[in-house]
Amino acid sequence: MIELGKKQELTVIKKTDFGIYLGEEPGAAERVLLPKKQVPEGTAAGDKLTVFVYRDSKDRLISTLTEPKLMLGGLAVLKVGQVGKIGAFLDWGLEKDLFLPYKEMTQKVGEGDEILVTLYIDKSHRLCASMKGIYDLLSLDSPYKKDDTVEGRVYEFSDNFGTFVAVDDKYSSMLPNYEDHSFLRIGDVITAKVTHVKED
Repeated sequence: MIELGKKQELTVIKKTDFGIYLGEEPGAAERVLLPKKQVPEGTAAGDKLTVFVYRDSKDRLISTLTEPKLMLGGLAVLKVGQVGKIGAFLDWGLEKDLFLPYKEMTQKVGEGDEILVTLYIDKSHRLCASMKGIYDLLSLDSPYKKDDTVEGRVYEFSDNFGTFVAVDDKYSSMLPNYEDHSFLRIGDVITAKVTHVKED
């Protein structure tokens, strides 16, 4: 099965004038195109290539040898390229920008913002970015001690708890809500001192 949003090793099934078709094995019915401009010189039928599978601007499955900045189930800081009527478009290192729907934003974003997002497959089987669910993907096991100075990125606000920050973009942390964080926006990078470390 060819998996959307992941890197995988596939076999060259067929060569055409506009690229090569890849599948899990020779003769496989399910196949995906690798455009001609990406095909390594000398590639022949039966060769194996490691590619990333996504959808092109016409929603067709397509593969690339370029490794994106974000893969399914992962986290990455991506820059907002533009904001439209239905959401924002993020630069994730591929020709087609990654769509971030408004419903997956925890706060409105602006062009040029750098935000922490994850990748998911929507109901239409397209890859989209989300600013939600970040907490579950961050590690609680940080190497920092009390009074260490750390750098983190704001990724969510909570009226009940405070401001959630991803230290080094991978460790979960929080600024308590008794402090004023009204000047902060999602994506802001801040420097703070560790006041409490989670005990085992």
